Parts: sequence; structure tokens; C-alpha cells
Amino acid sequence: MGKTALYLGCFCLYSVVLLIIGKSSLHGVNTPEDYFICRRTVSLPFCAATFTGTWVSAITILSFTGSVYEQGISALLTSVIPWFLGGFLLGFLVHLVYNSGAITAPEIFGRLFHSRYLQAAYGAVFIGIYVFYLVTQYKGFGMIASELFEIPYPVAVLLVGLFILYTTLGGYRSVLRTDMMNLGLLMISLIGICAYFTGRAGGFGELYRKAAAIQGIAHPGALATGRGQMLRLFSGRSTPAVILTMFWGWGLGVAANPQYLVRLMSARDERTARKTLGVSLGLLAVVYFCLVHIGLAMRVLVPSLPVDVTTDGIFIRLINHELYSRWSALFFFAVIGACVSTANSQLLIIASSFSWDIFGALAKKPIPGKRIVELARCSVIAGGLAAMLLTLNPPASILAYGGGVWGMISILAVPPLYLRAALGKGNARGAAWCLIAGLLSAAVFYPLYARGMIQVHPAFPGFLVSTAALLAGSRERRCVE
Repeated sequence: MGKTALYLGCFCLYSVVLLIIGKSSLHGVNTPEDYFICRRTVSLPFCAATFTGTWVSAITILSFTGSVYEQGISALLTSVIPWFLGGFLLGFLVHLVYNSGAITAPEIFGRLFHSRYLQAAYGAVFIGIYVFYLVTQYKGFGMIASELFEIPYPVAVLLVGLFILYTTLGGYRSVLRTDMMNLGLLMISLIGICAYFTGRAGGFGELYRKAAAIQGIAHPGALATGRGQMLRLFSGRSTPAVILTMFWGWGLGVAANPQYLVRLMSARDERTARKTLGVSLGLLAVVYFCLVHIGLAMRVLVPSLPVDVTTDGIFIRLINHELYSRWSALFFFAVIGACVSTANSQLLIIASSFSWDIFGALAKKPIPGKRIVELARCSVIAGGLAAMLLTLNPPASILAYGGGVWGMISILAVPPLYLRAALGKGNARGAAWCLIAGLLSAAVFYPLYARGMIQVHPAFPGFLVSTAALLAGSRERRCVE
């Protein structure tokens, strides 16, 4: 059987399963609490599966593994280590988030600071953030589908859009079921391909010895790798200032991320929410152990690619050509599943932010729950189409791009949440000042960083500005409604 026929057969099987899950989740969801967080009844296995499945995305598998292939384990410093630090910090928010009574992330801000206008403002901010971040998932799926089925990239993007939209229309219940399936597929394929590649390289000891001896370019256009550099945590490719301040992008971006807050809110009790963090971080440790060794093994087995490819495209190229095996089809669809699991969760946040946090919060009279759910489903379609259009002109590196988008969460959401949780500081006026100052600082620092005019991650100075604004505004006793 040819590769294309094999891929098509696997895709049809995967599609049927997703259609069944989506269809079974469309009925009986008539309340916002059920549609957005399953009425806070989610058990630990499903909580951990959806937390982990949402975390592992196209950025994790394509861009991170491609970075390991190009530069070695130093890729951990600007991505995985900040991610895990942010994940640990989420533990400080469990009590506050779970007991807030909110069913969406923006509503947490509204309840903490007693302001429906603040809830609506954060709803608008999160819609913007997730529309732009969805580009990373659509690009990952589009690149894979384009390579597997030999179809144009725009057609592949449309294909992923339809898949993700369908699985999201069923709400959080559909997301939970697809995440459980996709995570199982991902873990099996990751462990399998890691064992396969490591075995081909001669085992872990031989893999490290050969990786340390690598020198030269990973592909035409890449920076040269020096001898021993693949196993150095500090490779010198990023300045110390960027490495240290990346925590304010990726790390704190995770520490107040709405997609993870929702997973904590949906747990059946606070104890389950806390256990979700521990179990999920343990599963993620296995994921990154596998990905690091897959990246190293690919470089050992294929020291240099014959063609110039982007960092995001390295993994796809190797698995489909130089290192094609019986694992390739399974692993490609595990990657597609990771894209779906992350994207449908983010689309659900877009939907809840508009229908519940903007439309519902600002309405002069209560909106029937069924109407909120209908509006949420319309928002899923609108948000998905907007992200699809942006994906037609995607960023060069989704790892760097994603860190920039997550940095906006660090600037705008971390100060009010953590100062409130740790010190009881802040009021509605201070939070509003934080939001305004954070947006203005991002408009200044992000362009300067893109032009190379500042040598730190732009979220770092932006975070300092927004935190100062929060503290300054909170000195006023008067609060807005």
C-alpha cells in the first residue's frame, strides 16, 4: 500500500470517530454551565486528559522538536522550562479559581473585582488573543495534511477548520471525549517512535555519544552546529537576557491561561482540580522526554537535510521521507489530534467570551441559557473562520510566535489574578488601569522587539508596566461597577 493510500485510510477512520463523538455531544446541552464546563462534574482522568491534550499542540510537537533537531537541548530553555514553571504556578490559583463560582475565565475577573464591564473587557481581550493563537494550530494541521495528501496548503487549512469547528459545536463534553482519544493516540505513538528511533541510534548511551559529536548545518540556511553543542543547555544562540525573560512570555502566559483555568473550574471538586495539575505535569514530562530524544535521534540518523526547510517543517519532512516507517501514519495522526485538542478548547473560549462574558454580561436583562448556547455555537464558527483567514499567511516559526501571543496573557491577566490571590491586592479600577496600560505597553514593546531594538522578551517590560498600573490604580478606593 502506498503512503498516500495508507494516510487516507487512517484519516477516514479518524474522521469517523470524530464524527461519532461530535454527533453524540450535540444533544442535551441547553445551559451555559453544561456547554462551557460540564456543570463542574468532570472526573480526574478526563480532567488530566483534557489539560494535557490542550497543552500538547502543534507548537509542542512540530516547532519544539524541530528546534531540538536544529540546536539540541537548548530549546528547553526558551520553551519547556518556562512552560513547566508556569504550570507549577497555577497551583496557587486553584482555590481562588475553583471557588469563584465563575464558568468562564473572564467571569473570574468580573467576580473578583465586582465589575461586569471588566468581565466584558477581558472577554474581548481573550477573543483577540485566541483568534491569533489559533493560527499556530491551523498551520500545524495544514502543513501535515498538505504533506500527507499532497493537497494545497489553503485547502488543508480549510479541512482542519471544518474538523475543529465540528468537534467544538458539541461544547466542553465533546472536547473532553476527543481529548481523551487524542491523548491516548499521542502517548502510544510518542513512546513507540521514541523507542524505535532511539533503538536505531544504538540506545540512549550511543545516542548521546553520537549527538555530542555532531557538527555542521542541520539544513541549508540553518546556523552551524558546533561539536558538543547538541547536548549543551546554553548554546549561545539566544542572548541570556532573552532566555531569562522568556519566562514572562511562555511561563507566565501559562500561569494565567484561560484554557487551563477552565480545566480547573470544570473539576468535580477542588481536590480533583489540584490532582489534575500533578497528573498532567507528570504526563507532560513523559511527552517532553520522548520529544527531546526523538529530536536528537533524528539529527543523529539524518545529520543534515538536503533541502532548506523551516523549523516547523523539519519533523514533517523527516517522518514522511528520510525516516519513513510503519509508525509514520500513526504519529502523523497523533499530531493532528494534538492540533484538534488544542484548537477546539481555544475556540470554546472564544465562544464563551463573546456569548457569556460580553453579550450576556452587558445585557440589560438575563438572557435565556439556550440562547447563550446558540450564540456560542455561532461564535465558534465566526472565530474559526477568522483564524483560518489569518492562517493563509502564517508566521515563520510558531514557537516564537506563540511565545509572543502568550506574553499578552502574562501582561494583562497575571498581575490582577496573582496579586489578588497572594496579597488580596487590587480593585476594579486598578484592574482596568492594568488592562489599559498593558495594551499600550504591548503596542510599544512588541514592535521594538521585532525590530531588534530591545534585547529582552517584550512581555517582561510590559508586565512591569501593567503591574505598576494595577497597584497605582488600586490606591483609589472608588470602584467601577
